[in-house]
Amino acid sequence: MKSKIKKALIISIWIGASIGVARFCHHQTKGFALSKIQSNLPPNAIATEVGEKEKELLDPLFQQKFHFLGRGLQSFVFESEDKKYVLKLCNNRYGRKIGIFSLLSYIPLVNQWAQLRKLYYEGKWNKTFQSYQIAFEEMQDKTGLIYTHLNPSSNLPSKLQIVDPLQITHVIDPNKTAFLIQRRATLVYPALKDYLTEGDLDGAKVALSSLIKLFFWKWDHGIADNDPLIRTNYGIIDGKAIQIDVGPLSKATQSLPQPQRKEEIQQITTSLRGWLNENAPSLIPFLDQELLQQLSSEGCL
Repeated sequence: MKSKIKKALIISIWIGASIGVARFCHHQTKGFALSKIQSNLPPNAIATEVGEKEKELLDPLFQQKFHFLGRGLQSFVFESEDKKYVLKLCNNRYGRKIGIFSLLSYIPLVNQWAQLRKLYYEGKWNKTFQSYQIAFEEMQDKTGLIYTHLNPSSNLPSKLQIVDPLQITHVIDPNKTAFLIQRRATLVYPALKDYLTEGDLDGAKVALSSLIKLFFWKWDHGIADNDPLIRTNYGIIDGKAIQIDVGPLSKATQSLPQPQRKEEIQQITTSLRGWLNENAPSLIPFLDQELLQQLSSEGCL
Protein backbone atom coordinates (compact mmCIF):
# COMPACT_ATOMS: atom_id res chain seq x y z
CA MET A 1 0.00 0.00 0.00
CA LYS A 2 2.80 2.41 0.96
CA SER A 3 4.54 1.63 -2.32
CA LYS A 4 1.42 2.51 -4.31
CA ILE A 5 0.94 5.75 -2.38
CA LYS A 6 4.58 6.68 -2.93
CA LYS A 7 4.32 5.95 -6.64
CA ALA A 8 1.11 7.99 -6.92
CA LEU A 9 2.76 10.86 -5.06
CA ILE A 10 5.78 10.82 -7.38
CA ILE A 11 3.52 10.81 -10.44
CA SER A 12 1.48 13.71 -9.04
CA ILE A 13 4.64 15.71 -8.32
CA TRP A 14 5.97 15.01 -11.81
CA ILE A 15 2.70 16.08 -13.45
CA GLY A 16 2.54 19.23 -11.32
CA ALA A 17 6.15 20.09 -12.12
CA SER A 18 5.55 19.56 -15.85
CA ILE A 19 2.51 21.83 -15.81
CA GLY A 20 4.46 24.45 -13.84
CA VAL A 21 7.37 24.38 -16.29
CA ALA A 22 5.00 24.61 -19.25
CA ARG A 23 3.23 27.63 -17.74
CA PHE A 24 6.54 29.30 -16.88
CA CYS A 25 7.81 28.83 -20.45
CA HIS A 26 4.55 30.13 -21.89
CA HIS A 27 4.80 33.22 -19.67
CA GLN A 28 8.45 33.86 -20.54
CA THR A 29 7.86 33.52 -24.28
CA LYS A 30 4.55 35.46 -24.17
CA GLY A 31 3.00 32.47 -25.89
CA PHE A 32 5.18 32.84 -28.97
CA ALA A 33 6.76 29.86 -30.74
CA LEU A 34 8.04 29.49 -34.28
CA SER A 35 5.67 26.57 -34.77
CA LYS A 36 2.73 28.99 -34.33
CA ILE A 37 3.64 31.05 -37.40
CA GLN A 38 4.75 28.23 -39.69
CA SER A 39 2.30 26.99 -42.34
CA ASN A 40 0.06 29.96 -41.57
CA LEU A 41 -1.09 30.40 -45.18
CA PRO A 42 -4.39 28.76 -46.17
CA PRO A 43 -3.83 25.49 -48.03
CA ASN A 44 -5.80 26.79 -51.03
CA ALA A 45 -3.84 30.06 -51.28
CA ILE A 46 -2.70 30.79 -54.84
CA ALA A 47 0.93 31.85 -55.31
CA THR A 48 1.38 35.44 -56.52
CA GLU A 49 4.33 37.67 -57.34
CA VAL A 50 4.89 40.79 -55.26
CA GLY A 51 4.70 43.93 -57.40
CA GLU A 52 7.76 46.11 -57.98
CA LYS A 53 6.26 49.03 -56.04
CA GLU A 54 5.66 46.82 -53.02
CA LYS A 55 9.14 45.29 -53.31
CA GLU A 56 10.70 48.74 -53.25
CA LEU A 57 8.93 49.30 -49.95
CA LEU A 58 9.57 45.88 -48.40
CA ASP A 59 13.14 45.12 -49.48
CA PRO A 60 14.81 47.87 -47.39
CA LEU A 61 12.32 47.39 -44.57
CA PHE A 62 13.25 43.72 -44.29
CA GLN A 63 16.89 44.68 -43.76
CA GLN A 64 15.86 45.59 -40.22
CA LYS A 65 15.27 43.18 -37.38
CA PHE A 66 11.77 43.09 -35.93
CA HIS A 67 11.52 42.81 -32.14
CA PHE A 68 8.61 41.18 -30.32
CA LEU A 69 6.04 43.74 -29.19
CA GLY A 70 2.96 41.76 -28.22
CA ARG A 71 0.33 39.33 -29.36
CA GLY A 72 -3.32 39.24 -30.22
CA LEU A 73 -5.78 36.50 -30.96
CA GLN A 74 -4.90 36.31 -34.66
CA SER A 75 -1.25 37.37 -34.78
CA PHE A 76 2.09 37.97 -33.10
CA VAL A 77 3.31 41.57 -33.36
CA PHE A 78 6.92 42.65 -33.94
CA GLU A 79 8.28 46.20 -34.08
CA SER A 80 10.80 47.44 -36.65
CA GLU A 81 14.11 48.77 -35.35
CA ASP A 82 13.25 52.30 -36.49
CA LYS A 83 9.96 51.96 -34.54
CA LYS A 84 7.93 53.17 -37.52
CA TYR A 85 6.27 49.89 -38.45
CA VAL A 86 4.90 46.70 -36.96
CA LEU A 87 5.02 43.26 -38.53
CA LYS A 88 2.04 41.05 -37.74
CA LEU A 89 2.74 37.36 -38.25
CA CYS A 90 -0.50 35.43 -38.52
CA ASN A 91 -1.07 32.78 -35.86
CA ASN A 92 -1.76 29.37 -37.45
CA ARG A 93 -4.05 28.32 -34.58
CA TYR A 94 -6.94 27.67 -36.98
CA GLY A 95 -4.71 25.79 -39.42
CA ARG A 96 -3.43 23.49 -36.67
CA LYS A 97 -6.98 22.70 -35.55
CA ILE A 98 -8.08 22.08 -39.13
CA GLY A 99 -5.23 19.58 -39.48
CA ILE A 100 -6.16 17.79 -36.25
CA PHE A 101 -9.85 17.49 -37.12
CA SER A 102 -8.99 16.43 -40.67
CA LEU A 103 -7.17 13.42 -39.22
CA LEU A 104 -9.98 12.69 -36.76
CA SER A 105 -12.52 12.76 -39.58
CA TYR A 106 -11.14 9.39 -40.76
CA ILE A 107 -11.90 7.73 -37.44
CA PRO A 108 -15.28 5.97 -37.12
CA LEU A 109 -17.70 7.22 -34.44
CA VAL A 110 -16.12 10.71 -34.35
CA ASN A 111 -15.77 11.37 -38.08
CA GLN A 112 -18.98 13.40 -38.50
CA TRP A 113 -18.26 15.52 -35.42
CA ALA A 114 -14.65 16.04 -36.56
CA GLN A 115 -15.78 17.07 -40.03
CA LEU A 116 -18.11 19.69 -38.57
CA ARG A 117 -15.31 21.07 -36.38
CA LYS A 118 -12.99 21.16 -39.39
CA LEU A 119 -15.55 23.16 -41.39
CA TYR A 120 -16.04 25.47 -38.40
CA TYR A 121 -12.35 26.37 -38.18
CA GLU A 122 -12.05 26.70 -41.94
CA GLY A 123 -14.82 29.26 -41.70
CA LYS A 124 -13.02 31.11 -38.91
CA TRP A 125 -9.80 31.17 -40.92
CA ASN A 126 -11.55 32.43 -44.05
CA LYS A 127 -13.34 35.17 -42.11
CA THR A 128 -10.05 36.36 -40.60
CA PHE A 129 -8.36 36.62 -43.98
CA GLN A 130 -11.43 38.30 -45.47
CA SER A 131 -11.21 40.84 -42.65
CA TYR A 132 -7.58 41.56 -43.59
CA GLN A 133 -8.63 42.13 -47.18
CA ILE A 134 -11.40 44.53 -46.14
CA ALA A 135 -8.96 46.44 -43.94
CA PHE A 136 -6.41 46.78 -46.74
CA GLU A 137 -8.67 47.31 -49.74
CA GLU A 138 -11.31 49.55 -48.16
CA MET A 139 -9.71 51.02 -45.03
CA GLN A 140 -6.01 51.29 -45.80
CA ASP A 141 -5.76 54.91 -44.65
CA LYS A 142 -7.86 54.10 -41.58
CA THR A 143 -5.85 51.06 -40.48
CA GLY A 144 -2.30 52.16 -41.24
CA LEU A 145 -1.79 49.02 -43.32
CA ILE A 146 0.86 49.35 -45.99
CA TYR A 147 1.03 45.72 -47.14
CA THR A 148 -0.72 42.40 -46.68
CA HIS A 149 0.91 39.10 -47.66
CA LEU A 150 -1.90 36.54 -47.73
CA ASN A 151 -0.62 34.32 -50.53
CA PRO A 152 2.73 32.58 -51.04
CA SER A 153 5.27 34.38 -53.21
CA SER A 154 8.81 33.88 -54.48
CA ASN A 155 10.32 37.30 -55.14
CA LEU A 156 10.59 38.76 -51.63
CA PRO A 157 13.89 38.53 -49.73
CA SER A 158 14.16 34.94 -48.51
CA LYS A 159 15.29 35.94 -45.03
CA LEU A 160 13.58 38.10 -42.43
CA GLN A 161 14.93 38.34 -38.88
CA ILE A 162 12.60 38.43 -35.89
CA VAL A 163 13.64 38.64 -32.24
CA ASP A 164 11.44 36.75 -29.78
CA PRO A 165 10.64 37.69 -26.12
CA LEU A 166 13.73 35.77 -24.97
CA GLN A 167 15.85 37.96 -27.29
CA ILE A 168 16.60 35.00 -29.55
CA THR A 169 16.85 35.90 -33.24
CA HIS A 170 15.02 33.66 -35.72
CA VAL A 171 15.16 33.76 -39.51
CA ILE A 172 11.93 33.18 -41.42
CA ASP A 173 11.07 33.19 -45.12
CA PRO A 174 8.43 35.88 -45.70
CA ASN A 175 7.54 34.29 -49.05
CA LYS A 176 6.07 31.33 -47.20
CA THR A 177 4.50 33.29 -44.35
CA ALA A 178 1.22 35.17 -43.95
CA PHE A 179 1.92 38.62 -42.54
CA LEU A 180 0.77 42.24 -42.43
CA ILE A 181 2.84 45.42 -42.33
CA GLN A 182 1.24 48.33 -40.50
CA ARG A 183 2.36 51.79 -39.48
CA ARG A 184 3.12 51.83 -35.76
CA ALA A 185 0.51 53.76 -33.79
CA THR A 186 0.24 54.77 -30.16
CA LEU A 187 -2.75 53.26 -28.38
CA VAL A 188 -5.55 55.78 -27.82
CA TYR A 189 -5.26 56.22 -24.06
CA PRO A 190 -1.45 56.57 -23.92
CA ALA A 191 -1.66 58.97 -26.90
CA LEU A 192 -4.24 61.13 -25.10
CA LYS A 193 -2.07 60.99 -21.99
CA ASP A 194 0.88 62.30 -24.01
CA TYR A 195 -1.18 65.21 -25.32
CA LEU A 196 -2.32 66.08 -21.81
CA THR A 197 1.20 65.82 -20.38
CA GLU A 198 2.43 68.21 -23.06
CA GLY A 199 -0.47 70.57 -22.37
CA ASP A 200 -1.72 70.10 -25.93
CA LEU A 201 -5.46 70.13 -25.30
CA ASP A 202 -6.21 70.95 -28.93
CA GLY A 203 -4.21 67.91 -30.06
CA ALA A 204 -6.22 65.70 -27.72
CA LYS A 205 -9.46 67.12 -29.13
CA VAL A 206 -8.37 66.47 -32.72
CA ALA A 207 -7.53 62.85 -31.83
CA LEU A 208 -10.86 62.36 -30.03
CA SER A 209 -12.82 63.84 -32.92
CA SER A 210 -10.98 61.58 -35.40
CA LEU A 211 -11.76 58.51 -33.29
CA ILE A 212 -15.50 59.25 -33.11
CA LYS A 213 -15.67 59.95 -36.85
CA LEU A 214 -13.95 56.63 -37.58
CA PHE A 215 -16.80 54.65 -36.00
CA PHE A 216 -19.44 56.53 -38.00
CA TRP A 217 -17.38 56.19 -41.19
CA LYS A 218 -17.42 52.39 -40.84
CA TRP A 219 -21.19 52.37 -40.37
CA ASP A 220 -21.65 54.64 -43.39
CA HIS A 221 -19.54 52.28 -45.52
CA GLY A 222 -21.18 49.07 -44.35
CA ILE A 223 -18.21 47.72 -42.39
CA ALA A 224 -19.10 45.76 -39.27
CA ASP A 225 -16.73 45.32 -36.33
CA ASN A 226 -17.45 42.67 -33.70
CA ASP A 227 -14.79 43.94 -31.28
CA PRO A 228 -14.75 47.78 -31.17
CA LEU A 229 -12.68 47.97 -27.99
CA ILE A 230 -11.00 51.39 -27.83
CA ARG A 231 -8.42 50.48 -25.19
CA THR A 232 -6.60 47.85 -27.27
CA ASN A 233 -7.88 48.01 -30.84
CA TYR A 234 -7.45 51.66 -31.81
CA GLY A 235 -4.47 53.99 -31.97
CA ILE A 236 -3.35 57.44 -32.96
CA ILE A 237 -0.84 58.43 -35.67
CA ASP A 238 -0.09 62.15 -36.09
CA GLY A 239 -3.39 63.09 -34.47
CA LYS A 240 -5.42 60.71 -36.62
CA ALA A 241 -7.24 57.67 -35.25
CA ILE A 242 -6.73 54.31 -36.94
CA GLN A 243 -7.99 50.81 -36.24
CA ILE A 244 -5.06 48.67 -35.10
CA ASP A 245 -6.84 45.34 -34.82
CA VAL A 246 -7.89 44.43 -38.36
CA GLY A 247 -9.13 40.90 -37.59
CA PRO A 248 -12.78 41.43 -36.53
CA LEU A 249 -14.09 43.19 -39.66
CA SER A 250 -16.80 42.05 -42.06
CA LYS A 251 -19.17 43.50 -44.62
CA ALA A 252 -22.52 44.31 -43.06
CA THR A 253 -25.51 42.71 -44.75
CA GLN A 254 -27.44 45.92 -44.12
CA SER A 255 -26.66 49.39 -42.85
CA LEU A 256 -26.90 49.82 -39.08
CA PRO A 257 -30.20 51.64 -38.39
CA GLN A 258 -29.73 55.19 -37.18
CA PRO A 259 -31.40 54.73 -33.75
CA GLN A 260 -29.17 51.70 -33.20
CA ARG A 261 -26.08 53.77 -33.96
CA LYS A 262 -26.84 56.00 -31.00
CA GLU A 263 -27.06 53.03 -28.66
CA GLU A 264 -23.96 51.44 -30.18
CA ILE A 265 -21.75 54.54 -29.95
CA GLN A 266 -22.79 55.10 -26.35
CA GLN A 267 -21.73 51.56 -25.47
CA ILE A 268 -18.44 51.85 -27.38
CA THR A 269 -17.49 55.13 -25.69
CA THR A 270 -18.43 54.11 -22.14
CA SER A 271 -14.85 53.15 -21.29
CA LEU A 272 -13.55 56.29 -23.03
CA ARG A 273 -15.84 58.44 -20.91
CA GLY A 274 -14.60 56.63 -17.79
CA TRP A 275 -10.97 57.22 -18.76
CA LEU A 276 -11.60 60.92 -19.43
CA ASN A 277 -13.44 61.26 -16.12
CA GLU A 278 -10.31 60.07 -14.33
CA ASN A 279 -7.66 61.75 -16.46
CA ALA A 280 -9.18 64.73 -18.27
CA PRO A 281 -12.71 65.58 -17.08
CA SER A 282 -12.51 68.88 -18.96
CA LEU A 283 -12.67 66.92 -22.24
CA ILE A 284 -15.98 65.22 -21.46
CA PRO A 285 -18.06 68.19 -22.72
CA PHE A 286 -16.04 68.07 -25.95
CA LEU A 287 -16.72 64.34 -26.30
CA ASP A 288 -20.44 64.96 -25.77
CA GLN A 289 -20.34 67.73 -28.37
CA GLU A 290 -18.65 65.44 -30.93
CA LEU A 291 -21.16 62.67 -30.33
CA LEU A 292 -24.07 65.10 -30.59
CA GLN A 293 -22.70 66.53 -33.83
CA GLN A 294 -22.23 63.10 -35.44
CA LEU A 295 -25.58 61.79 -34.26
CA SER A 296 -27.35 64.93 -35.48
CA SER A 297 -25.75 64.73 -38.91
CA GLU A 298 -26.78 61.05 -39.09
CA GLY A 299 -30.35 61.92 -38.16
CA CYS A 300 -30.18 59.81 -34.98
CA LEU A 301 -31.67 62.49 -32.79
